[in-house]
Order: sequence, then structure tokens, then C-alpha cells
Amino acid sequence: MGSNHVDLNWVKEKDSSNTNNAEPSSAGRPIKFIYYDESGKFKVHPDAVDALMQIKGPIGVVSVCGRARQGKSFLMNQLLGRSTGFQVGSTNRPCTKGIWIWSAPLKRAAMDGTEYSLVLLDCEGIDAYDQTGTHSAQIFSLAILLSSLFVYNQMGVIDEAALDCLSLVTEMTKHIHVKASGEKETVRDLGHFSPVFVWLLRDFYLDLKADNTENNTLRLPRAGLETSAGFASLFELFFPIRECFTLVSPLNNEADLKHLDRVLLDKFRPEFLSRDKYVGKICF
Repeated sequence: MGSNHVDLNWVKEKDSSNTNNAEPSSAGRPIKFIYYDESGKFKVHPDAVDALMQIKGPIGVVSVCGRARQGKSFLMNQLLGRSTGFQVGSTNRPCTKGIWIWSAPLKRAAMDGTEYSLVLLDCEGIDAYDQTGTHSAQIFSLAILLSSLFVYNQMGVIDEAALDCLSLVTEMTKHIHVKASGEKETVRDLGHFSPVFVWLLRDFYLDLKADNTENNTLRLPRAGLETSAGFASLFELFFPIRECFTLVSPLNNEADLKHLDRVLLDKFRPEFLSRDKYVGKICF
């Protein structure tokens, strides 16, 4: 599925529309897609196979990955136009294990009129307290390999910890792809198969123009971060199409953030729902 790219015309198409929210998806449910058994081996759940076999025609795949407990499942529900769907929790225990798929793909049309099915993947949070670093990187890599558009969900600013994680995952993904193809390929070659990379900065209040990123094109900060100096070039080759978006906190009342799935949409901050901020701009 990862080779079926759906480009950033999604963003342009959304910008030219008069709607701010994704169309609600009343059909479907979250089903387990990729999980790991008692021996630690990854498996594909039969229910997900059945759901995918029902899809006809071109497919686009959007996945959301990032650290645990930072609103990934909530973001996926926003893409679905729903308050509930993928499980959203209020404790430090991770809700999502492995990779889950929404059983009913969304019907979309590209700017050239081509209709396609959009599949949404919700991924287990990396760095959860009950998993190893290797496991995190494996989940991350699988999501990248499966996706047409990959959303890296992060709270706050781009920091060295995030770059360390991406460096490990990029190397692992490169290794998996080369091993699977059986051919020696350069990073630039692999970039042709890589998804669009969207770095979504949540609860963000700084001015991106200070970093010369007002056009939303993601350029990794090379100064001040030891990791980024050697990694930025590799990252930019591996993900030739990169975007960066920011979202403010959805609510003013911090207590309500623990129960986002119960909060009515009209209670959300206008800044969060605005056309330039709302998550539908990223994928639709």
C-alpha cells in the first residue's frame, strides 16, 4: 500500500473548499490490523485482511504515529469527523497496541478526479512505558512502509529526542526496504517510495516564521542540536516531500483534556477549529 502515494493535493483541495471539518463517517469501526503475539512476533489480524480485501481501486493510506498519550487517537477521530471511534484514554496507560485500522475506508477524489479509498491507521505510541525501544522503532517503521501520508504527532517543539527517534527509525526502515527488495538502493532511490511526511506540532504557541518555515515546508533545525547535523540530509533525502503544521490546544480547560471524546465540538477553541489549524487541512 505504501507505493500508492496520494500527494499534497489533499492540502490544496482542502484549502480551496468551504468546509472546515472532515465529513463525518458513520460507518465502520476500529479493528486490529497488526499485533504481536505472546512470542513477540508481529501478526496481521484476519478481520483487517477481510476489510482490506473489500477495497477496490486506488488506495491512499494515512497513519499517525508519535509518543504515547499525546492525542494520536483523538486526531484520527477528528479526521473521521467523529467524537468517538478510535479509543481515547484519560490515564497514562496506552490505549492503542500495535496498529489499528478503520474498517470502512473514506471515499475521496484527487484533484484530477480520480476516486480512491482512504484508509486510516492508528499506531501504538512510541516510548510507552510497557515497550522497548526496538519495539517502538518497529511499529514506527511499519507505519512508514504502509503509508502514503505519514503524520508524526508531537507535543511542543522539534527537539533532539524526536530527532534521535527519527534517526533510528529511518535507518531501520531503510534496512527493511532494502532487505525486502533484495537490491542495493540509495537513500535517494528509497525516497521515491517514501510517504509524504507531515510533522504535526501539538499545543504549539511559538511563531514558526522565526524559523523561516512560514510556507509550512519542513526544514530540520541544524543548529543547536547535535543529532540534526548529520541526520538532516539523510532525513530530507528519505522524505523528499515534507510538511510542518501546528495546532494549539483544543480546549482552554485542562481538566477537559482528559475526556476529549466527551467534549462537544462547539466547546473547542476557535483557534483549534479554524481553517488554517484544523487537522482536516493536512489530509483532506
